[in-house]
Amino acid sequence: METMVQDLRYALRQLRKSPGFTAIAVLTLALGIAVNATMFSMVSAFLLRRPPGREPERVAVVTSVDPAQGFQADATPVSAPNYLAWREANHVFADMAAADEYRKVSLTWQNQSEAMHAAAVSANFFNVLGVTPLLGRTFVAGEDQPGQDHVVVLSHELWARQFGSDPSVVGRTIRLNRENYTVIGVMPATFRLMGFLTQLWTPLALAPADQTADARRDRSLFLFARMKPDVNLAQARAEFVTLARRAEESFPETEKGWGATARTLPDFLIYSFGIGTALAVLMTTVGFVLMIACANVAGLLLARATGRRKEVAIRVSLGASRLRVIRQLLTEGLTITVLGGGLGLLFTYWGVKLLQANMSFNDAVSAVPVKLDANVLLFVAAVSLVSAVLCSLAPALNASRSDITTNLKDEGRAASPSRSRSRLRTVMVTGEVALALFLLIGTGLLVRGLFVIEHQNLGFRADHLLTAGLTLDAARYGDTSRQTLFVHDLLSGLQHLPGAEAAAIASDLPATFPNNVTLRIQGQQDALTRPGLSAIDFIVSTDYFRTAAISLQRGRTFTDMDTASSPRVVLVNQKFVERYLSGQDAIGKQVRLEVSGAAPGWSEIVGVVGNVKSYSESSRDEPEVYEPFLQRPVSAFSVMVRSASDPNILASALHSTVAQMDAELPLTRVMSMPAVIESQRAGNPLFLHVLSTFAILALVLAAIGIYGLIAYSVGQRTHEIGIRMALGAKGQDVLRMVLGEGLKMTVVGGAIGLAMALPLPKIFGAIFFDLHVSEPMVYFIVPVALFLVAMLATYLPARRAAQVEPMSALRQE
Repeated sequence: METMVQDLRYALRQLRKSPGFTAIAVLTLALGIAVNATMFSMVSAFLLRRPPGREPERVAVVTSVDPAQGFQADATPVSAPNYLAWREANHVFADMAAADEYRKVSLTWQNQSEAMHAAAVSANFFNVLGVTPLLGRTFVAGEDQPGQDHVVVLSHELWARQFGSDPSVVGRTIRLNRENYTVIGVMPATFRLMGFLTQLWTPLALAPADQTADARRDRSLFLFARMKPDVNLAQARAEFVTLARRAEESFPETEKGWGATARTLPDFLIYSFGIGTALAVLMTTVGFVLMIACANVAGLLLARATGRRKEVAIRVSLGASRLRVIRQLLTEGLTITVLGGGLGLLFTYWGVKLLQANMSFNDAVSAVPVKLDANVLLFVAAVSLVSAVLCSLAPALNASRSDITTNLKDEGRAASPSRSRSRLRTVMVTGEVALALFLLIGTGLLVRGLFVIEHQNLGFRADHLLTAGLTLDAARYGDTSRQTLFVHDLLSGLQHLPGAEAAAIASDLPATFPNNVTLRIQGQQDALTRPGLSAIDFIVSTDYFRTAAISLQRGRTFTDMDTASSPRVVLVNQKFVERYLSGQDAIGKQVRLEVSGAAPGWSEIVGVVGNVKSYSESSRDEPEVYEPFLQRPVSAFSVMVRSASDPNILASALHSTVAQMDAELPLTRVMSMPAVIESQRAGNPLFLHVLSTFAILALVLAAIGIYGLIAYSVGQRTHEIGIRMALGAKGQDVLRMVLGEGLKMTVVGGAIGLAMALPLPKIFGAIFFDLHVSEPMVYFIVPVALFLVAMLATYLPARRAAQVEPMSALRQE
């Protein structure tokens, strides 16, 4: 300990004697550590945060596997009949609960109605998760039976915002969807499942209709189950693969091709949130930035060790062992990294604040608390320790191998450093160039790929379009005739608004990831022998295609004559014709949609419309089917109004129109269609800005590394350059010689980085769903830009070398 204290004191004295060197080394490491710690704060918040409840890793989430492979096809919810059957038949879970996490309810309180995110859960849901309420109680057995289900549990956020954190709210009655519910409990603030925005919970009451074979088409339940003590996840998965196969054999018409899988609760929340891939890319990027920063500091320490050759030689000649010298130099490196880590922690604090300010683009994202927690502090300590080793180990080992006799005899200040030191620094700087080029090409590919997606033709006109969500409650609009009448009156009122050109309703807005429906085509291979075909399913009013400006390719659109009493009709898109009808004439073909709750029957294709992207962030076209609202009314839909000018001007009129028809019916997400699309893309700018910032930082650090190495080399070779110029070399000759050194490192590093970056398009295509990043120009533009930056960094010291006065250089010792 006494020796360590001596080493530390000596290291501090040495660093204090060289404030410029110390400041540059500490700042370089602080930047590298800060960007890593800032990104790790997101990793800690999204990937490392422990879900609420008792032993969450023992809780499994069971989901269906959709045979129509798409984005997260293995995280599809489960049908109610499968839940009931699997709950009784499995042998791996001690208890199983179900939750419909995506319901909307209207909360009326103090004459104000507000739409809420709600979840309907089985009575044992909270017990399976192992959570207890802050106030009151949770559901008990029997409260998930029809007629006994008018009780509600509030989230802490809703309790604080809507009810002023009043403890007496427990036991009071509130109105949900025009019906009275008794508040029985309030959950703690810590109870929040990542990705779910649930504000209140009601019992999941399954009626006899939810247990029929036809109900198997309605997959809306996530199953939460606690594994038995002697069961692992692999056994649970195997069990449900068997149960899914058994369901497929018993009900081939609805279960053909469908499977089941299970994940632990923490893994499921991370997987379904879909942020893991982006965080992995960002953490890899900042890891490379840290390596470049460490290489720069190592280069500085190598240069510093060169100037201390005689000091090391004297220490060794007086009896210091090689290990003692290494330890002293490592202590100096550790001191630098500790200072860099402390300053990096301050930068991290500011970085986290900046992230928090830019993460409000999405309710689910902003609900996750990103902060400077214990995980981040431990990460900073670990990164600092690793940085100390990366920065100082190679210089310390190199300095400890110095030739004592040569260094003691060396009196000249202009002596050149050993080839091993020069070679080591050259390798480090070449590696920096390679990593910087790799990061810049990767960033360029992602920027280009996202630019193409964000500027693609979505297949409809989003401009001048106002949208809103609306859910008709069962208490007043329980039958289809009332739903149809309400929609008729609503559209009539909206079409007569000043400035409104057209109005329509749709089960889903275009390009917002609507649901799929399985189907059969008359005359094709029977669905019992293979998994059913699938298509995006829209239920739309008559004027939908005019309102959304979707082009009609063939046939006709819907009319007011397409009612429940007329023959069923549908429209399909061009992709449907290409994929399922081999480009044949679709008009007159018969299709059968397998829809839960709807009477089975065949529908005639009466028109073909243009392709509309199923999601604004997807570049692929999917088969789409459109049904007329008058033939299959739905209670939850989106309203669309096309305006002659700014659509937001019609927002207040839309509110007034709905309020005049029904004061207890709240609208949700009243916003223009461009704003809807922008909200889907809002995470992209943050991702690209962060990634671009780190790539540019890597480029700057690499340029600094080149500049530092060439400048140090020129300083060491001043005497040599003087001799060359005294013997007739011109300034331009010296300039070319020094530029050649930088060019050699840049070319070698660039070639390595280019080789590393060649597989990136395939890698990005595999890890990012539906992102095509093939852009050959990036592989030309980025190396040219890097070459110019490297040449500029080399030119400055090369110009200084070309201006050396021969006589002044020759007089140097």
